[in-house]
Amino acid sequence: MVLVEGVATAPGARAFDVLMALLNHRERVVSKDELLDTVWPGLVVEENNLQAQVSALRKLLGPQAIVTIPGRGYRFVLEQDDESATAETSPATSQAAAAPSTAALPVPTNLPHVLTPLIGRELDMARLGALMAEQRLLTIVGAGGIGKSLLAQWLLHERRGAFPHGVAWVDLAPLSSPEFVASSIVEALGLQSGHGDPLRSLIEALRPLSMLVAIDNAEHLIDEVARVINALHVAAPDLQVLVTSQAPLKLPGEWVYRLDGLSLPDGDVAPQDAMAFGAVALFAQRAQAADRRFVLGESNLPAVIDICRQLDGLALAIELAAARVPLLGLAQLGASLNTRLRLLSGGSRGAPARQKTLRAALEWSYGLLEPAEQKVFRMLGVFVGGFSLKLAQQVLLDDTLDAWTVIDVLGSLVDRSLVIADGETPEADEIPRYRLLETPRSYALELLQAAGEEAGVRRRHALAMRRLLEQADIDFFSGRQRIDDWYAALAPDLGNGREALAWALENDPASAVAMAPGLAEALTSDRRRERRYVWEITAPLVTEALPPGLQARWCSRAAYFWAYRQPALGRRLARRAAELYRDQPGEQRNLYHALAALVYALTYGAQQAEEQGAAMAEMWAIEDPAWPPIVRSYGLFASLTCRFVAGAYDDTIELLLQKARLDSQAGYSEALLRGEDIIGYMELAAGRVDAAIARYLALQARLAGTRHLATLLLVQMHLAAAWLAKDDTAQARSLAEASWPQVLHFDAQVYAADNLALLAALEGRPRAAARLLGYAGKVHGAHGKSREVNEARAARRAETLARSALGDTDFESLSALGAALRHEDVAAVAFAPTTTDP
Repeated sequence: MVLVEGVATAPGARAFDVLMALLNHRERVVSKDELLDTVWPGLVVEENNLQAQVSALRKLLGPQAIVTIPGRGYRFVLEQDDESATAETSPATSQAAAAPSTAALPVPTNLPHVLTPLIGRELDMARLGALMAEQRLLTIVGAGGIGKSLLAQWLLHERRGAFPHGVAWVDLAPLSSPEFVASSIVEALGLQSGHGDPLRSLIEALRPLSMLVAIDNAEHLIDEVARVINALHVAAPDLQVLVTSQAPLKLPGEWVYRLDGLSLPDGDVAPQDAMAFGAVALFAQRAQAADRRFVLGESNLPAVIDICRQLDGLALAIELAAARVPLLGLAQLGASLNTRLRLLSGGSRGAPARQKTLRAALEWSYGLLEPAEQKVFRMLGVFVGGFSLKLAQQVLLDDTLDAWTVIDVLGSLVDRSLVIADGETPEADEIPRYRLLETPRSYALELLQAAGEEAGVRRRHALAMRRLLEQADIDFFSGRQRIDDWYAALAPDLGNGREALAWALENDPASAVAMAPGLAEALTSDRRRERRYVWEITAPLVTEALPPGLQARWCSRAAYFWAYRQPALGRRLARRAAELYRDQPGEQRNLYHALAALVYALTYGAQQAEEQGAAMAEMWAIEDPAWPPIVRSYGLFASLTCRFVAGAYDDTIELLLQKARLDSQAGYSEALLRGEDIIGYMELAAGRVDAAIARYLALQARLAGTRHLATLLLVQMHLAAAWLAKDDTAQARSLAEASWPQVLHFDAQVYAADNLALLAALEGRPRAAARLLGYAGKVHGAHGKSREVNEARAARRAETLARSALGDTDFESLSALGAALRHEDVAAVAFAPTTTDP
């Protein structure tokens, strides 16, 4: 018996068994196969028997009691009773004890946690493994759907521990613009990029690393990919690159491995021997997944071999065909495929044979779908880089498709191998994401355009992404989610965000403005160039015609971005945001953020102390201690910059420690890492040189072997300054000379130039010191801001020593010469032998 709201009810025996199986594993998704084996042990039954029992339970317990996870199975989700319920806590609070530690800096691989089994590619794995031991640039070339990507993923998986800086997977399929190839690789590798040319940034970021990088789906951007890979191949000697593409890059040093279809037997073989051939093994495995009664035997083996041969051993085409075994049976399946292939063979002569085969398989598979399945498949083409079930429902729902239909149809498309379900195994507690492979996606878009549905679906896609990104901006400051988790949750939908923004820029300016704050933040600090692009491309759209709340939110978030980079622009935007928020009731928290941005931007301007003091007083007056830690962290950072500029270094350190506690509670590991570096800087400013050196040495050790190159560079530059404060020129020279190429890459001369001058002065090279001070002055002038405390102190000390040795006239003359130094000429002056003084 089952109690439903206190009333005893009696579901059928099978339904009761299904319910118990779901209850026993309520913490995870239970796959259909597991339920079938549990409820009907030792029997082969149709899947619709399971669906009937689940439907009966939903009628009894309510439609929301059991959730269908398309492509995975079912999960029981009714809330626990009062005795087992736990008090609700915010993630930031409940996980404070487990806040991220800067001591653990994982290296991302971007590989799936669980790889799809690789069938029939043992010989290819062995051959490619041998080639990878000898070649630095290897391209796997083959038709779409032949299995290049999965093979490359397994090659990376087996070599995860073979490179000091790890391995990384870069999928270019979601990318449509060649402009962002280099920056997309930077993001996928978890690197910190510099400013300016993204390729130059990528080269400098990868130059010191020893790692294996796989570039997947290169064919649609092949010219730009070839340009980028060629530059990396030349500049980064310890970098190994594996590419998958439908065509070679045609680069010097490239080794091309042409991947053929899965193997097939040439003559008659026994069923057990036939399973040694990849095409037969894959068909049998997929057919049995679709129909548990399928068994490869003497009677059906010839038909299986014939179908696989018709499909040229293409893995995706074989999966599409095998998924239809329950519907058609082998005989009708073979006949219908043969008809479709013969029709296509009379078409265009320009397409390669295997591409025609895959196209025929897609058309044939699409033709067998029900009308609702065809419609959903077409519309899924608008998604870039995959989608969640929730996002798909927002885009797909219309007068003919409700939420339950979308779930059922999506599951059907997964079963038919037209949609891929990514994520952990069904036993894992993770909601999967879904995607179309690139060839099916291109076909879906073609069908969508032909059906005249593209404009409406793209509008719904953009509006769904607007809702997602607007909510993301709210969630970032809500305290309901750790900040690290927030970034991780948004990362899979960056491709959808870019696609929606591109559409909105042309068709819906208000939506483009609304998406910008959430999208720009989700791009993370590693994507400086693209983040800047989002702010710049949407700026002209922010007009008085927009709702005041939308204007204010855009201005406030953009103001914080520009506060340090372009203080005057940051000030103007922050003032506008604060003005708008003051007129809107219930916006105290957003007003606080706008005022924090204003205080921060005013730090870098002259004659603005009065306005800054007023803004800070207003900010502190409205702060609520109950606000989430991430909100108060922004105000605290703005305040500590003021104390720092005022020379109150002890106060600044105390505020930094307070901010670190807030960032820890918020689960914001990147901010914690930056804060650790800034504390060391303040310790040096306060004269605690030994403490600063100890902190920087520990940070340097922690960052070694990671891809946090920008943070590591800051640490190294500040450590060099600390060594100079102790007159240890040997340690300082070694560090400064080794890091100078990265200084140029990250455009960080403002943090290094004055220390180079002091190094030369302490080494008894006053002429070089004078020239380097001239160069440093030019760099700071171009940056638009005066020297910060430690750099100013180093410059004063270097000037005193150089003037004393040279006299004022020679010093001024050499300083003027130094102002003409080019960036690439500095090293020859700064790191000349100590016995010479150029």
